[in-house]
Amino acid sequence: MQDLIDFLRSLIINTVLIDKKYRETIPEIVARIKTLVDDSEKGSRPKKRKRKKPKLGKDGLYPGEIEHIKKWWTALQPQQRGVDDDDDKIMSATETKFHISCLRRRETQLQIILILEILALEAQTQPPQQKDSSNEVQQQGGEPQAVDRENSQEPPAKKRNKHNLPVLLDVHADRLCIWQTTALDEVKALAETQAIADGEGAEKPKSAHSDPLRDFCVDIIIPL
Repeated sequence: MQDLIDFLRSLIINTVLIDKKYRETIPEIVARIKTLVDDSEKGSRPKKRKRKKPKLGKDGLYPGEIEHIKKWWTALQPQQRGVDDDDDKIMSATETKFHISCLRRRETQLQIILILEILALEAQTQPPQQKDSSNEVQQQGGEPQAVDRENSQEPPAKKRNKHNLPVLLDVHADRLCIWQTTALDEVKALAETQAIADGEGAEKPKSAHSDPLRDFCVDIIIPL
């Protein structure tokens, strides 16, 4: 259980890296995505890399994440519609900003889910350990100090937890609210247009007018 908690904690990203990832890194990748796609098409298949423990870079990306960004952005392009002009295949700045902001909100929601999962698991594992350690200190005399020193490997593990998860959870929630309330009218109109276009022929036409943040809270956060 502790290994699972440590692994989930290793996936937590602070807000500074998230901001850098979606304000600088991804926009730069998107700006030169055509060159990257052309190079990948001309070159040979990429070699399989040995699996290593993923380490988050200073740019907010994991190793190999650029390939996923390329696939994500290529799938969004209005290609193969019988249009020969390249200008019609290039997204506007508003559309680009909208899709990147959607991806940022999605990752922020994922961070909230991870934090809630970690807090739920820690609530099951930490209280018994704290009770046992307190009972040992009360029952034993001068010897517990030596025992505590031998078992002093736990405090360093706590030092590895760089994030204050309850505070970070509140920050993510506040940011989601701010992003939704301060969204540009153009972005909102674009979102409604795309939602209606995607919902043509579907049985849920009201989804275009739903509250995404409320739906996320009701459907995921409250049950979790």
